[in-house]
Amino acid sequence: MNCLEFRRQLLVDPLHMDETAASHEAECESCATHAREVRAQEIKLRAMLMEVTPPEGMAERIQLAARFEAGAVTRRRWWYSAAAGVMLAIGVSMVSLWTASVERGGLALAQSVIHHIEDEASHLREAHPVSTGRVDYVFDRFGAKLTDDIGPVHFAAECLMRTRNGIHLVLPGTKGAITVFLMPDEMIDEPLPVRSARFEGQIIPTAWGSIAVVGESGEQIAGIGARLASLVIWSNEEVAGSALAAGRLVGRALPAAQQQDT
Repeated sequence: MNCLEFRRQLLVDPLHMDETAASHEAECESCATHAREVRAQEIKLRAMLMEVTPPEGMAERIQLAARFEAGAVTRRRWWYSAAAGVMLAIGVSMVSLWTASVERGGLALAQSVIHHIEDEASHLREAHPVSTGRVDYVFDRFGAKLTDDIGPVHFAAECLMRTRNGIHLVLPGTKGAITVFLMPDEMIDEPLPVRSARFEGQIIPTAWGSIAVVGESGEQIAGIGARLASLVIWSNEEVAGSALAAGRLVGRALPAAQQQDT
């Protein structure tokens, strides 16, 4: 992969890069610096979108405008219809972003985990293991490393949890895929059950946040979370709290000269 191809892929989704792109980033200092800057902007943009609060009554006004538009479209000039359509699309997008933010940020942690799995159910169908290098790359983005092999992993990436990024893994199970979320700064006092009509699992507390392990109903998941927690080491103890997401993820996007651990 050359620099142009890398930067094109980076613009598609700065937080999810394939192994070829990750390898290029590790070898090209120019592209690595550019990637850190792009990811910093991406994280800031996502944070801004999470805080969008539409005016009171916007949903009702949009619905009323949609009904009016349906009855009047044949009588309007084409340019007026186009303008109204654009305004409607912007309004619906704002409401959708706000609704998603409320659903993801306001739900209880266990409910948020289930919703996240259902929203990204396509990852449960990943059939082939990713490389150990890919897994190590994802953990390294958080300033963490694994002290031992965790077995086959079919998906590994950063993902936005309720309010900040975490690590999303998919492992093979006996009844289907097992989803694992490492959630920095999601502090809990005791293990929490996770259940839905299809899934069941558990969220366990750690020194730096919590780990959710969820599989198909009847899947044997006992011990997976505790084992993963014992295998994760943070290169800097300070990243075990809110600094991991709020500070380190943005900090890793700064020029390499300002980061001693990048």
